[in-house]
Amino acid sequence: MNGSASVASAFSDSELFGGVDPAEVRGGFIMSFRRGDCVGETQNGIDCVGIVISGALEVNSSYSGSVSVMKRGGEFGICNIFVNRRMPTRITAKVKSSVLFIPKEEFARLLGADSGLMYRYVRLCNKKMLYLAERLSLLSVPDCSERLMHYLDLSQSNGVVKLGVTKDELARQLGISRSSLFRAFGALEADGRITVAAGTVVLNDNYSTRKEKVK
Repeated sequence: MNGSASVASAFSDSELFGGVDPAEVRGGFIMSFRRGDCVGETQNGIDCVGIVISGALEVNSSYSGSVSVMKRGGEFGICNIFVNRRMPTRITAKVKSSVLFIPKEEFARLLGADSGLMYRYVRLCNKKMLYLAERLSLLSVPDCSERLMHYLDLSQSNGVVKLGVTKDELARQLGISRSSLFRAFGALEADGRITVAAGTVVLNDNYSTRKEKVK
């Protein structure tokens, strides 16, 4: 297919397609999108799995705003391969982007022919299920400060969280306003539960007590 070098790079970067030879894929086609364009699973009347070849796509939920950003190797359209239902998300191009589309029937054939791909597919679906469970748990916490603390607790590694997103993006992920987010950070710092410095949040020794408060 056209752009074989860029496709090979995207496959190599993909958690799902790493290890798959692009030459084995039948009927794939590449489409380009401008910034702001909607990127749907259905292209040319065909339901497809998409793989980002270049650029970046933003995944949005009508309920909680921006969910994630996909870059080269990111995949979408994989969770409804075997059911005739649309995903409740909207994908748009953040910048000029290109996407490889693989018909879902072809993807299903590849799954049956490649046990390694099938294993990675099941593992990736499991990770997405856990992510959704964490999101539901997060959004079920009514208090903004406790919701932020719950997010930090889920994201921490050895008591440290590297935010990696802007405060506006974090507020959208938490489903709260920017001003509420800043008040929540201030309240948690005032309580001594966290320390914030240069995009890093340290959960202080008593952060685990939060788990008891949100039960």
